[in-house]
Amino acid sequence: MNYSIVVPIYGDGGLAGDLCVEVQRVMRAFTGREDLGAILELIFVNDGSRDNSLELLLPLQTEFDFVRIIDLSRNFGQHVAIACGFREATGDVVIRMNVDMQDHPDQIPTLLEHMAATKADIVIGQYEQRESPLINRMTARLYYSFFRIMTGLDSPQNTSPLRVLSRRYVNAYNCLTEKTRFPQGLDQWLGFSPRYTRIAHRERLKGRSSYNFWSRLRLGLDGLLYFSERPLIIMMSLGLLLSAFGAVMGVLLVMMRLFLTNIEPGFTSLAAIGLFAFGVQLICLGVVGFYVGKIFKEVQNRPLYIIKDRFWG
Repeated sequence: MNYSIVVPIYGDGGLAGDLCVEVQRVMRAFTGREDLGAILELIFVNDGSRDNSLELLLPLQTEFDFVRIIDLSRNFGQHVAIACGFREATGDVVIRMNVDMQDHPDQIPTLLEHMAATKADIVIGQYEQRESPLINRMTARLYYSFFRIMTGLDSPQNTSPLRVLSRRYVNAYNCLTEKTRFPQGLDQWLGFSPRYTRIAHRERLKGRSSYNFWSRLRLGLDGLLYFSERPLIIMMSLGLLLSAFGAVMGVLLVMMRLFLTNIEPGFTSLAAIGLFAFGVQLICLGVVGFYVGKIFKEVQNRPLYIIKDRFWG
């Protein structure tokens, strides 16, 4: 069996050497073979890094015969880089992981053995305990609960980027054409009955992740907008509710004016109601704008990514 490991790189090429050492050690022990170049390819996809990551990656091909490098023309985003790696991968089994080794390569055999035992097409690592700040864990838990409610997709919490995929799963994934990728939603949409197995999560030993709060927020919004129409339904329902409330208030005000002649007009209440309704309208327009923006991006039908160079050893 041949294996492909896909690893996106953005500004952290200095970590790739340590990853190669660990992948070589783990896969030699797992396969019982010394000549990994015949059965393994480790594909680094340089996603338009602004530093010297590419220069740090290139010497690894001399030291490790299983290293392959793809250099994209600019930064297209982590999940697009992964999609590029999937299309270039040739293995019977494709493994996706990050370079920071928070999901250590020694967890790969656990997932491969689970795949063999269950004959699953996709096996995803699931953390027993995530080694990340408390605020990140809390926001992630809240988001996935909200995501399940809004989309109806049963996306488990504490899932890992580390996963192993069969060739037919990767072939199906490569048929997808959307420009924005939300892996947790796509895993559920594609089907294939994803399986989960417990793995350990470790602290990042070197450097700092470029995946900050705003990147996670943007990814979360993409997930909601691409996999659910419920925000539009909620806006319509809220509009109907406000309209009904306005109609009732109008009737009450007319009756009070007719039968209670000493009523004083209230500027404060009218201003509050007006500002509230105006704010709701702006929020609704913003959500609709997000959907229109996504539609515009899709109908442009530009390539998902552009490969600048391939360094195939």
